[in-house]
Amino acid sequence: MEFKVSEEAGRKLIEEMRLEKGDRIKIFTKIYGGIPTVFPSYYLGIMLDNDETAGVEVTIDGVSFYLMPSDTWLIDDYDLHVVLVDDEVEYRFTQPGETDAVSGASKKKED
Repeated sequence: MEFKVSEEAGRKLIEEMRLEKGDRIKIFTKIYGGIPTVFPSYYLGIMLDNDETAGVEVTIDGVSFYLMPSDTWLIDDYDLHVVLVDDEVEYRFTQPGETDAVSGASKKKED
């Protein structure tokens, strides 16, 4: 499955979080509170974290957005698309193959 961040959503997060080229944003799972997911009791968090260990990663304007290897189970059965809708960043889980007009592409890290 895949992890995508649209250029528009990436740029919105870069602006809102005052990110700079070379920064790394971790999207991670949480048990309580946060961004809802398709998995009951699991939420997403997002934070600046320069950990170099990424399971999947997307780079926009020099800023990397990534999931840790321990969180790639999120995209085992679903695609995760980070998109901008009505000037708000949304995190969408879709079935593989569903069409969704999203730019940007995931890149699996090689071992």
